[in-house]
Order: sequence, then C-alpha cells, then structure tokens
Amino acid sequence: RAPWQLLGAKTLSYATNMAALRYAANLGADDVIFVSSEGNVLEGPRSTVVIVRDRTLITPPPAQGILMGTTQRALFDVAGSARFDCRYETLRPADLIAADGVWMVSSVTLAARVHTLDGLALPEPKVSEEFAELVERAIDSDSAGR
Repeated sequence: RAPWQLLGAKTLSYATNMAALRYAANLGADDVIFVSSEGNVLEGPRSTVVIVRDRTLITPPPAQGILMGTTQRALFDVAGSARFDCRYETLRPADLIAADGVWMVSSVTLAARVHTLDGLALPEPKVSEEFAELVERAIDSDSAGR
C-alpha cells in the first residue's frame, strides 16, 4: 500500500491526489496512475488513462469506481471517424507496458503521453501524431457542443 493511500473506499479527496503527486515527484515521476488493491489500473489524480492497442482506444471501465472523464468521452465520440475502435476494459500494469501507446487525458493537460512506467521507458508510439490529431478533434467537437 502506498503511504499516501487512504484506507477504505476510493474517494475524490483532493488531499489524497496531491499527496500521491508529491510522492511521485519525490521518486522523479511527473504523474501517477492509481492501481486498485486487486492490481487493476484505475486513473490518474487529474486524468483518465487511455491506451491504444491495435487501433483500439481502451480505458478502464467506470464500474471499477472511477470517474468518467469528459475528455476521454469526447475522444471516444470522435474516434470512429478516424477508424479507431473504442472500449472499456479492465487493465493491468502489464497491459500498459504492452500497449501501442499510453496517454493520460484530461481537460487541463489534454493528452500527456506516458514515457516511463515505474522506471521502464516506453517506446514512442507509432500512432502519436494520429492520437494528437484525434484529441484536437475531440476538444473541438466538445467545445462546439456546449
């Protein structure tokens, strides 16, 4: 158990999220990906985890007690027009390592590519440029819908 983690149910605690980010910064990391006690990937303190595998965008299912991200939802809304499939799937850290690309998406950072995971360097995704364009379209689409 990480020292910043509260016991009990997952909460929306700002203090917990900020403590996790400070803990990560002390280890030389820029962000955090929360993992459940069962070993399932959840989300970041301020973002949603999205991986690409074989032209499919995958994010953990909301049924795991995580919040649906507005940027992730907008991304899924436009992905089909770029010939990407989308799905919710339980992910493990090994799935992130094996993915074609891993991003943290949010309305603040838009899409931050995960470069390292627990110190392991992840290769540059072949779909980086396409993913960036997709995020741009998702943001434009989401803004137009307001």
